[in-house]
Amino acid sequence: MPFWARGTVLAGGVNSRVAHTFGDRPKGRVSVARKDTTRGFESIMAMKRSLSQLIALLLGAISLVNCSNAPSCVLEGAASPARPFSRVPAATTTTGCPVTGTGGNGACSSTLTPTEVLFSQETTGAIQTLAINTPVGSSLSLMCTTATTGLGQIAVANVSATKNFLYALSTTTKTINGFAIDHATPVTLTPVVTPFTFSGTNIFQTSAEMQADPAGRFLTVTDTGASAVHVLLIDASLGTLTEAAGSPFTVANALFTAVGSAVDVLYVTDNVDGEILIFSINLSASSVLTQITNSPFFEPTHVAANSPIFMQVSFSGTFLYTGNTSSISFYSINSDGSLSPVAAGSPVTLTPAFNPQQLTMDVTGSFLYVRGSGTEGVLGFTMDTGTGNLTIIPGSAFASGSSVSDMLVNPLGGQMYLVIANTITVFTINLSSGALAPVTSTTTFNSSSNLAVAGV
Repeated sequence: MPFWARGTVLAGGVNSRVAHTFGDRPKGRVSVARKDTTRGFESIMAMKRSLSQLIALLLGAISLVNCSNAPSCVLEGAASPARPFSRVPAATTTTGCPVTGTGGNGACSSTLTPTEVLFSQETTGAIQTLAINTPVGSSLSLMCTTATTGLGQIAVANVSATKNFLYALSTTTKTINGFAIDHATPVTLTPVVTPFTFSGTNIFQTSAEMQADPAGRFLTVTDTGASAVHVLLIDASLGTLTEAAGSPFTVANALFTAVGSAVDVLYVTDNVDGEILIFSINLSASSVLTQITNSPFFEPTHVAANSPIFMQVSFSGTFLYTGNTSSISFYSINSDGSLSPVAAGSPVTLTPAFNPQQLTMDVTGSFLYVRGSGTEGVLGFTMDTGTGNLTIIPGSAFASGSSVSDMLVNPLGGQMYLVIANTITVFTINLSSGALAPVTSTTTFNSSSNLAVAGV
């Protein structure tokens, strides 16, 4: 094993990067429900019937989201294989299983008409749908929209302005369930007719990661233990998934993927060997991925702390940022998608010690956010669009001292959602400085998975 291999990648207990199971990156308005009761007063008997039906409907709606009787979960890392890079908030021997996402008094609404919804999963795997309210992102409201699937990692694929799908990966059942997000009132989740099932043996034994192509053409799923990258094509009409030509692809120690924004390439990190593999994408070719000439790109310092794990492509497509074992790096992206070291400023050594677990950007492409492990919180950086250089945002680390397991930026801007100790917390993003500030809310919602957002 190379000197920079990180031991917790393939063995050990639960890592705070809980990428998706195994276990973000990473885009409302409220109407008051009214009930017409005038017809119910025609007679006493008619009124009684109406009241009975109303009570039954309310009880049925609440039962969709009230999971207080959910079965106990298996402690992550205790009775299941170690899953180091996972965004599912892990149960512990001290806190037990994550709390279900009923929120507030547990009541849901079927009359909300938001422009965006936030998805997460409850301990049972049930999809929780939250309306993003106005002013945009200031609060969340529980909707009655739900669906049943295995607990794991979720992702939204935006196929078009009016068509998007929610996908849920379960490494336990080795399946991906898909749901069409219907742009109606209320928002509904319609199951894709045929779930996708992975074939083979000894799959998903260590780490896995599912990400949606920003253009909504495909999903990528990495299987680190099997050294494989699956490219699953999305049927733009039905949402069904099919293995692309040549998939799965053999990529040693494949961890995380990122799609170029200016050039159509796929980046894949190999933390064990300290390299980034680069593939051109051609969905109509006999093999949809072809490794380019200048691939792999080797981490230039050959220092274990700088071995790449997580990635974020700048909106301009000119820089690739990597969250490393214990530092942050950035590289210039050339016209063919290949990478080159920058003149200065990279890697960024983090003091005090900080272990990056996830990267994301705000919608303007001005600020980079880095989630740490354990209670390290979230670091914020101002990005120089010309040089790529990073400058720490005053006040970082945000939410330090708290266990943050996922972060997601609102695509409409101005807000970030953090999962802190299994609770979804809304933060505002200062558009001038990039600083984060928590929004005070009297209603809380819990999550047992990573977060995903969709416009409706």
